[in-house]
Amino acid sequence: MTETDLYRGYIDCLNNQDWQRLHRFVHDEVHYNGDRVGLSGYRDMLERDFREIPD
Repeated sequence: MTETDLYRGYIDCLNNQDWQRLHRFVHDEVHYNGDRVGLSGYRDMLERDFREIPD
């Protein structure tokens, strides 16, 4: 898998809100803005953003 394939897969995961695949692109111990949020916290943040930000 190339870096481009990985990036496109991540964007596709986000666009389709396919949260079950998120672990393929995001580390379990991901940090966001300097804070460790973990994969579940990152997913929660994305789900909240999709609910609150209109298309």
